[in-house]
Amino acid sequence: MKFLKDCSILKIEDILPFFPDFATIDHFKDAICTSLSEYNAHIEELKQEMQGATDSAKNIRADIQEIRNKYVMVNSDTTCELCGSRLLVQGFYMFPCHHAFHKDCLIPEVMRHMSSEECSELERLLSEESSGSREGATAMARSSTKAKIDSMLGSQCLYCGDVMIMSVSQPLVPPENLEKELLNWK
Repeated sequence: MKFLKDCSILKIEDILPFFPDFATIDHFKDAICTSLSEYNAHIEELKQEMQGATDSAKNIRADIQEIRNKYVMVNSDTTCELCGSRLLVQGFYMFPCHHAFHKDCLIPEVMRHMSSEECSELERLLSEESSGSREGATAMARSSTKAKIDSMLGSQCLYCGDVMIMSVSQPLVPPENLEKELLNWK
């Protein structure tokens, strides 16, 4: 037992199999009780962590529901950030930052910043959306397609999201137009 106290790596359950079956528990009673107390403390710690994770998940679900129920009043004179025409004349996306874009204006801008796989997927979904409305696809299929498109186009604002942040490392004037721009400044 002194060996267990001196060595923090080994525990009573590690050395119990090496004792004969006829050994009495009296010799190990204190070590077993200590080990069980440590296990109970560890289990309580894990329960608290699980409760914390459960509470966090509940808060996240509540936040998501709150975001889903948010709305913005759009005036009739609100314009698309890209083309400048009135927003309400066609489908549009309004972001929490209050930037608003026509869907048709947003698609090519978002696609410029997507990988080729993402572009192909978006094109497929858009094609599916337009053909689905003509061919009478099920409401659930149309809803699923629309949700996927919304996820790709509406995940973040073109002006405030990652796209704009990543553009900081890109030159304002593309290298192929640099000479022309320099001549314009003279």
